[in-house]
Amino acid sequence: MKLLQLVDPRFSWVMTVILGVSIIAIALIVERFIYFGKRRVKPDKFFEKVKETFQTGGIPEVLALVKNYDVPFAYVVRAGFENYTLPDEMIAELMESAILQQRTKMERFFGGLMTIGNVGPLLGLLGTVLGLVAAFGNIAESGSGGPAVVAKGVKEALYTTAFGLIVAIPTIFAFNYYAKKSTDMTDEMEAFMRHILKLISESKGGSYEDSQA
Repeated sequence: MKLLQLVDPRFSWVMTVILGVSIIAIALIVERFIYFGKRRVKPDKFFEKVKETFQTGGIPEVLALVKNYDVPFAYVVRAGFENYTLPDEMIAELMESAILQQRTKMERFFGGLMTIGNVGPLLGLLGTVLGLVAAFGNIAESGSGGPAVVAKGVKEALYTTAFGLIVAIPTIFAFNYYAKKSTDMTDEMEAFMRHILKLISESKGGSYEDSQA
């Protein structure tokens, strides 16, 4: 039996909406999966590569290197070395701004995932309520019915709630997973930023100290 036939035909639009929402949820989950998958990099190894490039080729080579990497860490490096001549405090502020910009990109579509995760069960409940209203309405109009008839109507109506939960549960799981991934990557970028700032400061004869070390 098709999903859209599991509730009273007059209220099958609820199932249509849930189906549409599920397609959107899948698209968002896949998009974020591809986004994070393409931006995986080991911060320690990337820092060593930046450090080696800076020591052998200077700022131009570092900037040329990071242009080949579409990862959040590369934008932090660029913010630092493009403003190399500025005081350390200003460089730190610019790098922190770069981190915030990258976090905004990482959290893109999070609002959509959270909304779908919250609305999915409500849509399912709405479909169930409307289905129950229709079932009891038919019984009242026909003047006949019994436990079997009522049970059948309840069963069909509850399918929308089940489907709403099927959509919501993996969506909420994906949201929590990507939110944790975004937070972890932000923490890594902040630690990475301090290493880069120390490298820049020492190359200018400064003595930057990591206050969080």
